This record gives sequence, C-alpha cells and structure tokens, in this order.
Amino acid sequence: MKQSMITILLFATLVSSVVGQEQVNGLAGWNIFLDPGHSQKENMGIYGYSEAERNLRVALKLRDMLLTFTDIDTVYTSRTNDQQSVGLSQRSDLANSLGAAWFHSIHSNAGAPEANSTLLLWGQYYNGREKNPPGGKAMSDIMVELLTRGMRIPTMGSIGDCSFYTWSTFCETNGGPYLSVNRRTNMPSELSESGYHTNPRQNQLFMSAKWYPLEASTFYWSILKFFGIQRPQVHTVTGVISDKESRVPINGAVVAIGSLSDTTDTYQTVFHRYTMDPDLLHNGLYYLENIESDEVTMVVSAEGYYPDTFQVALNDSFFTFKDVALVSSVPPYIVSSEPASGDSLFPAWNDIVLHFSRKMHRVSVESSLRIEPVTSYKLSWTDGFRTLTVRTDTLAYLTHYRLILGGDARDQVGHYFDGNRDGVGGDSLVLAFRTGPRDLQPPELVSFYPARNATGVERQPIISMEYNERLKSSSVTPERILVERKTGLNIVPGTLYVPTVGSRSAIQFVADDSLVPGETYRVRVLPGVQDVFGNAIENTDLFTFTVTTDEQRMTSIDDFEHNALDNWWPPQSSGTTTGIITAATSRDTSHTAVNPVTRETTSLKVRYGWDTSANNWLIRVYLNESAPKNVHFNSTFTLQAYVFGDGSGNAFRFAVDDNVPTYTAANHEVSPWFVIDWIGWKLISWNMATDGTGDWIGDGVLNGTLRFDSMQFTHLQGAADSGTVFIDDIRV
Repeated sequence: MKQSMITILLFATLVSSVVGQEQVNGLAGWNIFLDPGHSQKENMGIYGYSEAERNLRVALKLRDMLLTFTDIDTVYTSRTNDQQSVGLSQRSDLANSLGAAWFHSIHSNAGAPEANSTLLLWGQYYNGREKNPPGGKAMSDIMVELLTRGMRIPTMGSIGDCSFYTWSTFCETNGGPYLSVNRRTNMPSELSESGYHTNPRQNQLFMSAKWYPLEASTFYWSILKFFGIQRPQVHTVTGVISDKESRVPINGAVVAIGSLSDTTDTYQTVFHRYTMDPDLLHNGLYYLENIESDEVTMVVSAEGYYPDTFQVALNDSFFTFKDVALVSSVPPYIVSSEPASGDSLFPAWNDIVLHFSRKMHRVSVESSLRIEPVTSYKLSWTDGFRTLTVRTDTLAYLTHYRLILGGDARDQVGHYFDGNRDGVGGDSLVLAFRTGPRDLQPPELVSFYPARNATGVERQPIISMEYNERLKSSSVTPERILVERKTGLNIVPGTLYVPTVGSRSAIQFVADDSLVPGETYRVRVLPGVQDVFGNAIENTDLFTFTVTTDEQRMTSIDDFEHNALDNWWPPQSSGTTTGIITAATSRDTSHTAVNPVTRETTSLKVRYGWDTSANNWLIRVYLNESAPKNVHFNSTFTLQAYVFGDGSGNAFRFAVDDNVPTYTAANHEVSPWFVIDWIGWKLISWNMATDGTGDWIGDGVLNGTLRFDSMQFTHLQGAADSGTVFIDDIRV
C-alpha cells in the first residue's frame, strides 16, 4: 500500500512542478502532508455520509488549491480515494519518510445531534508545552478563527491535545502528545475538527460538493496567513436558500448573478445516494466564485416559491454570506389527519387531529370549521400553528360524522386553503368517518413473569402481568394483587407499579426483601382490575414459581447514578449507528423511570426513531473510557441489565470487548438479540457460558478478558418505527 500511495504522491509533485503561473508566491521550498482522517467509509454520519469520505474530498480540494494557485514545492496526501485503508501509524510513518515540512490532519467531529462546533488540536506534552518541532499551535490559532468564520458555527477553540483529552491518563503515563498524528510525526502538526457529521444540518451540508471549496479555502488562507502572505481577492458569494416559514433548506433553488448561476442540491443529484425518501434531505447550499464586480444583483428562484432579487456588496477578503428565505406560493392543505378520510372504526374517545402543510391563520381556520352532526369541542394548536387538535365531548358510538373545513381558511401569508389538493386554494375539505363500537371487554392477561411453574427464579424478581389494554391504575390495589409464600401462605409485602406504554399496561410487583431460596411462591390477581372504561376482570389469574438456591455475587458495571451522560455516548457518536431518524434518537438520564428493585434515582433513557427506508438498522450506545469501562470479567459470568421495555418488537443486545487489553474491532463480541416484546421493567440476562454469541464483527468466541463495550438496538420487521426504553443497573 505504501508503494501505491507514494506513486500517487509523486504524481502530485509533478503536477505542482508544471503549474506555470502561480497567483501566490512565498511557499517555494516548503511542502505539506495532508491527511484526510480515517479510511473508506469509516465514522458514518447521521444520514449516511461518512466522515472519511468528506475528509478526503476536502483534502483533495485543498491540494488542488495549493498546487494550482501557489508556488508550493509539493503537496502529499495519505490517501487519494475511498478504497484505500490507511492506519494511524502508516500516516505518520509515510510523512516522516517523505521528510514532509508540515502535517495537517482533516477531520469532522461526533456527538449529540444538537452539538456542532469547530476545534483545532495541536501536539502538546503533559507539562503543557507544545511538541517539538513547534508551529502547530500558531497555525491552529490562525486556522480555528478562519475555519469557524467559514463554517458559521461555534468553536471549542485551539487546544493542546493533552489539555483536551483530560478523561484519559495517557499523557500522564506517556508524556504526550495524545493524538497519534501529533505524537508520531517529526514535523509541526495539528488536527482540525470541522463541525459534527452527527449533526443533522451539518451532515447534509457535508454532502454537497460546494462544501469542499468552502472548507478548503479556510485552510488555504490559514497557511497564507501563517507565512505572512497576502490573501488574494476572494469575491465569492455563498449561503443557504430556505423556506421562510419552515426554515427547511430548498432543493433545486437557482441562484443567478449575471452570467453565473448555481443550483442547490436535489434528491436526483445528491440525496438519492443516502435515502429513499425524496423529502428527507436538504442543504440549500449554493457557491458562486470569481465574481468580477464589487456589487451585484442576485436573483433567487425555486419551483413553488415566489422569486426574489437582492443587491449584494461583495467582501474581497472573505466569503460574502447571503442567506435567502423564499416564500412558498403553494396554498395550504392537509398533510394527514386522524382519523383518515373514510375510517369506519375511529375510537369515539380519541381526539381528531389535522396536520397542515403550512402555518395557519388561527381565526380563519377556527371560524370555518364545523362538525356534523353538531357536537361540542375544544381546539388547541401545536407545531407553530401547523397542527390542530379537536377534542370532542360527545361523539357517539357507531355514528357517521363529517368534519368540514371551509375554503376561506387561510395560512399566515394569506393563501386560501386547498381542500382537494389540486394546487388551487379556495375549496373546502370534507373529512368523513364513522366511530367504532364502545369497549365492553375486560382486560385480558397476555403474558406474565416468571413463567408458570418456573424454577431458578432470581431472589428479588420483578413479577409482571401484562394486559392487552390500558388499565385503570386505581383499580390495581394490594387487596387484588397477592404474592404468597406457598409454605404457610404468608403474604409477601412489596410495592405495586402499573407501567403503561401506548395502549397496553402491566401490573408489576417487587417484594420489599429478597425471597427465600428454594421456596415456591404463588401469584394471584383477584377479580376487580379494570380497564380505563371500567370493564372489570371477573375471574382470578394464578401462577406459581420457585426461587433459585444458587449463590450469586454481583459486580456493578454502571448503576447510572454518577456521570451517566459523560460515560455513555449519544447514539449518533458511534460510526456504526445507522438507519435512524436523528431528530427522534437520543440518550439522556431519567429520574422517573428507575429500577424498582434497587430503587435508586437515575436510569439511562434511550429514545429511537427508525428510518424505514433504510436497509440496515443499528443503534450503538457506546460506553466511554470511564470507571464502568474498567470492570473486567470473563465468559463464566452472566451479564445483566434491567430494561424497561416499550413492547415495540424491536431488539436489544449487549456488546463486549474481548481479549482485553488488545483493543481491535475484531475483538468486539455481542450477545444474541433480545426482542423487546414486554412493557415495564425486566431483568435481561446473557449467560455467556451457555447462551452463545450473536453475529457482529468478532469471531463469535469469548476467549479472553472481557469488558463492556456498548448497548445495541435494532429494528425488526413489523416492529414499531419509534419508541423509548430505559436501562438501569448493568452488572455481572
């Protein structure tokens, strides 16, 4: 691989030597090694565009700028395509062997979806001093300012790498620098983090070929400033075209300045590579350079929008940013409704909900709405006057209704309502539906834990009875839920819980103390438990189980009581997370849903939304370097966690590092999947000696020292598209 890379790099040198008319002088006798971080498609972005692909294209654009417009001797690169796989040591070894004068590593960052900032990291020793040879800090200080202005996002600053990675003891133990590309290189070096590929807006901007010259220019100008070379005239106009109401960037918008024009990316030109949903991705980015005049007329147009014209005065030393918000010319319509038109089984107790395409004028909508037959109702608005909820009081069962919204309803810019969606406003909507029958059936017990006549049950189980509908919690009383020790029929004191998820409830019981080893217990649910409509169970449900006699020693990995958000990465921070809707996916702590056995104060909340147009789905909630990461065990142990299920039918599993302390991807092993078909709390156990392993990137054999790597989730066929689970008390 090194031979093929050197061949490519020498070709770059020859190209540099034949550039005849450099526009900028002052870099003769100097060279730079550009390192696009990672390889192939590593560190996948939130919408499927990887950090590695982006890094490469920015690096190649910067190389072209330096070779074309300056008298630089040589520009080396560690890789030139998406097929090469280059390790960390290979990058620095190659730069050292070539005698490169400078090393610049190009990256983007990862974190929670809302995070987005720039960062420059220069080589630093543990004593706080800059690495030898120096220069990386001075370049970083220049680069972070220009990069941040160009990206138009916040910055974390220019920071020495030992000062930044304070969670690690590496610098203290080894002296630093922390980053391999700073530590192993024999020349001044730094590493740039240009925004977050896990940020939804930023990942969509990264997809655009217009982004590469924008970012590369900030690096190019930084190099010129470092050497005291005057920056050439810029005369570039760039920005984002978006919808004025929704703020969503517009695909296919045309920006024209004189004879120059640019069209923002579309599903057909770019976004089809990353999604099957033509409405999911937008960046609205345009980029027009080499504009001759100092003041120009800019015309912006897009299908379905009113065009607009602007006078723009150009900045001759930096980008001229001009963002434009266009007003839609499409009249408002109903995107979706509950019930859908023609629904014949709409629950009479449900709210009617209308989702509009645009922000609506409240008075005009409310004055033009009526329900036939006439019934009383209350109205409420959400989503910036895009969603209207109609809460009725008196809908009858098995009755035909019509909700009518007149064509004189308007949006907030005066367009009349388009009831039949023909593109012309001014016509009414008639939403016809029929209510369903009254619920007359009592709740039905559909599953319970422990299983009937189960043996070897843990000493303080979460006894759970799940029902097919929502329960009236006030009907679940200690007099109706009895847990008895079979010997002597002693009633066990404990606490009752009624978790409800969606349309289903469970009754869960946790004893105040551990149960007696080897003893058999009986669970009885007596008549009287009701659903929310007052339908009561008339029979008694009964099952028995026997407690284990095994002695168990518990070692906690994480009880989530301390530093949970520092210890556990957001799902988007892992490069293996894929197939999600990022706005619906997150990790947080919860103080309301906590393990009822330990009864502490905090659990980890994982919220997910699956992109159903994707082909693969995986959420990896990674355990960062921390005290929980330092708990070691082996395959004779059982790995456990308490998981509050949402009954979604999706799946959960554990992942571990094998052969610690040899940390490679090939040493990642996983448990089999656990289908989340329960609601409420449940103890999930992976007996590593008997249950085997799942299929991921390891060899499927647990043959060394283990530590916890991550919790993982996936979407299964027919399962819910979204949901929330809670995890507590991971242990072995």
